[in-house]
Amino acid sequence: MPKQKVSLDDILKHSLKLFRQKSYHNTSIADIAAACGLLKGSLYHYFPSKEALMSAVIKYAHEYFQKEVFSIAYDVTMSPQQRMEKMFKKSERALLSEGNIMGNIGVETARAIPEFAEHIRAFYTEWINAVAFVFKEITNEDDAMKLAEQTVAEFEGAVMMSRIFKDTKYIKNAYERLVNRFAAFTLAELK
Repeated sequence: MPKQKVSLDDILKHSLKLFRQKSYHNTSIADIAAACGLLKGSLYHYFPSKEALMSAVIKYAHEYFQKEVFSIAYDVTMSPQQRMEKMFKKSERALLSEGNIMGNIGVETARAIPEFAEHIRAFYTEWINAVAFVFKEITNEDDAMKLAEQTVAEFEGAVMMSRIFKDTKYIKNAYERLVNRFAAFTLAELK
């Protein structure tokens, strides 16, 4: 028998999991309601539409990354290399554990639902800015931004390849290239 009440956090967690597993278009409101232990109509008390729910899920995932990943870039108690390594190790765990909601939803819906594209762009902009912040400690601002864009794009591609081939070597290789790139810039700055 369905529950009468669930928390908003529970709905967002269940929705995130289903959207990662089945994709936005293949997940129905009925699927989400069932996962939450609600009747389908009860879910509409929380969100007026599937689009509104997806927007909330994207914001929820973004807030997680702000708190758990991006904030690491600004923790100057660690060295720049430590911050970069920790940030991408934490990203790897989050993105591989259940799938990359931003990348998946971005590719699937960015053109069809512009509101999602805005949220996803904000996520990637913040991620690039966090990485650039760390790179700025070892190189100039222009190079830092280019390196940040390259690093995030490479890491996202590696996550996709790891999921497609069911082999984490792509992420390990991207991470190793990041560490080597960072070390090379650090050495160049010391000379």
